Amino acid sequence: MKGSEAFCVLAKKIYTPYEEISDGFIIVEDGKIREVGLKHELKRRSLNVIDFENSIIVPGFIDLHVHGIGGYCTMEARPESIQKMRQALAAHGVTSFTPTLESAPIDVLKKSIEAIISVEKKDVFGAKVIGINLEGPFLNPEKAGAMKAEYLKPPNIEEFEELNRSSQNKVKLITVAPELPKGIEFIKYASSLGVTVSLGHSNATYMETIEAINAGASHVTHLFNAMRSFHHREPGIVGAVLENPNVKVELICDLVHLHPSVIKLVYNVKPIDSIVTVTDSIFADTPKGVQKVWEWKVIVKEDAAFLQDGTLAGSVLTQDRSLQNLVFKVGIPMKSALKTLTINPAKAINMDKGIGSIEEEKNADFVVLDKHLNVQKVFINGKQFK
Repeated sequence: MKGSEAFCVLAKKIYTPYEEISDGFIIVEDGKIREVGLKHELKRRSLNVIDFENSIIVPGFIDLHVHGIGGYCTMEARPESIQKMRQALAAHGVTSFTPTLESAPIDVLKKSIEAIISVEKKDVFGAKVIGINLEGPFLNPEKAGAMKAEYLKPPNIEEFEELNRSSQNKVKLITVAPELPKGIEFIKYASSLGVTVSLGHSNATYMETIEAINAGASHVTHLFNAMRSFHHREPGIVGAVLENPNVKVELICDLVHLHPSVIKLVYNVKPIDSIVTVTDSIFADTPKGVQKVWEWKVIVKEDAAFLQDGTLAGSVLTQDRSLQNLVFKVGIPMKSALKTLTINPAKAINMDKGIGSIEEEKNADFVVLDKHLNVQKVFINGKQFK
């Protein structure tokens, strides 16, 4: 089906995700959503109609933090890897994503960025690249996690400018450890450019975090993981951002990085609009056993991936499974869970005018799910992916 053809989809339920519409319709034309409403109010009868009568339609998932899937990763500096990632992510309901680069030497990062940018010019159908996420290299070696500590360094505005230029100013998100030398200065600069600054891989104290937020930081990379642990006399990043309704926090909902009770606690403490579900995937859709992608050599298990020393190495998570875990295993209401996979990440990088919800004149990015929240069909800019 061509994106320019007008058509109508019907479904048992449509989550916008602001509201739940029973027996609803969506009219799509020229890749945009033209009308949303109740089936019995549908007036345009001459349209081609696709009836998903027993299904659920939700906005396309957005993943702001994903390194790899299906044996391909962002660090390989190969356009073909990004193309394969686009297709693999779309199969799991992701319609937009920010390819995430881990910490590495500047020349390696530049080559990887150039490969990502080149894919935008190729006519390969799949999840849309909506910017670049730099997870470093301006991070604290004390909280390196699965990253190589020798690649981590204090924030450097000139190096960031070099990376951003190579991306054609498409860096949307960058993780910084604010306690490092010139950390606050860097946060002020990057945020002044409209880049979302995220706190992570950091040993920052509570007061250092407050200073970073006041400087412009508005996001947190995989909350609780690779940061100072919460303590009742020194709450650190965790305490500072849980009490602040304006800072968005990423959650990896594979139920390995975070216990279900911790996820539920965050949902009880934070406003729903301040939670962003990400995968941090490197090895999703990858066979179990010892696997190597780029410089990562890990042990892939059914629900997680680990370095040889037992350190978690990204995840094996996909966004459709994130939703299933949130709804069926953690007990989060569907509308709330969906916001964290759709409109919230769009708002986090200031792209909610075009994506993130099923509303008139937004891009026709939506996913058809069965009652078990398995992906049946995916529409990207009005074109059917599967």
